[in-house]
Amino acid sequence: MDELAAQMGTSKSIVYRYFTDKAGLQAAVGAMVLAEMSGAFEEAAHGAGSPRDRLRAMVGIYVGTLAQSTSVYRFVTRSGDGAPGADADVSDFLTTLTDYVAAPLRDVLTGSTSDPRLADAWAAGVVGFVRGAAESWLALDPADRLDPERLVVLISNWLWAGASAPLPGITRISTVPSEEA
Repeated sequence: MDELAAQMGTSKSIVYRYFTDKAGLQAAVGAMVLAEMSGAFEEAAHGAGSPRDRLRAMVGIYVGTLAQSTSVYRFVTRSGDGAPGADADVSDFLTTLTDYVAAPLRDVLTGSTSDPRLADAWAAGVVGFVRGAAESWLALDPADRLDPERLVVLISNWLWAGASAPLPGITRISTVPSEEA
């Protein structure tokens, strides 16, 4: 709390006036960040453009948040720190994301011969995939990471066309040599 107060340019007593402990602060910051992301996702889900464009926009929001606010993202999504409701907030947020992602997917399924009710299962898979891929990217040494915008294109292409949809100009993600080399 001392470090947080110093970073905010205030005293620790002022911080404690609003937040009883680190867990309370984490819950408040988490709620704020998740609300901001939810608003951006809602706008992307119901915005103009094709379903593929709207899905790409949502992937961009998620990856952009990780890339621009890595420490905040880690702080907000960290579980088990004792923040009351923190895990529930992240779980609720992921459920909300799934609902937003389902919107463009439902449009695709409605325009095809497939059952639009499948959009919810597809959306849950998309959210898990994007979260897993983005967090794996975040765990890499920064020198080994793709540029965030290229990562967005790659993930979006994978989601839309499968693993056979590589990003043009990329033959491998990491600088680690392959076994064939």
